[in-house]
Amino acid sequence: MIKLENISKSYGDRAVLTDFSLSADIGERICLVGASGCGKTTLLHIIAGLEMADGGNIRVSDAVAVMFQEPRLLPWKSAIENIAAVLPKSTRVPAIELAKRHLSAVGLAAEAEKMPDSLSGGMAQRVALARFFAFADVTGAQLLLLDEPFSALDKATADDMLSLLDKFSEGKTLVLVTHDESHAEKLGARVIKI
Repeated sequence: MIKLENISKSYGDRAVLTDFSLSADIGERICLVGASGCGKTTLLHIIAGLEMADGGNIRVSDAVAVMFQEPRLLPWKSAIENIAAVLPKSTRVPAIELAKRHLSAVGLAAEAEKMPDSLSGGMAQRVALARFFAFADVTGAQLLLLDEPFSALDKATADDMLSLLDKFSEGKTLVLVTHDESHAEKLGARVIKI
């Protein structure tokens, strides 16, 4: 569950969010849309606890998994190692097995041993998505926050990944930052314009 009341955030003299309020119940899906620089990413970071608001009240009641706009892959680790690196070592299923499962789900099983510099931008983004799914899976995160996770993908691949996200997020609270309002329709999400 998310409850934001009168959130404000400025960077120097530039106000990004002013008295912004939002609530989401458990299992609700929300798409944040708006022009570049309007505060969507900042809001996602505030919800995740990665940035502090200048004012207002924030209540988040669930464990969180975040997917950033950039893939943020470790350049010295292979695709599969990048996924396994964020997983706790003490799980019933070994980290490498979970990594394989989620890499396969995003269609990149054959790229498991490739290093990030040999992946296309779209492939790197799908590795990051697999890492996000694996982390949320193993930690039981019920609040999923994604910042433009399909921006480097062609339409067909983006649609496939959106379907995967739709299934994975069932019963969880989802907040998706996107420029494409059709994503909201496909996810049955409420659109919030910032």
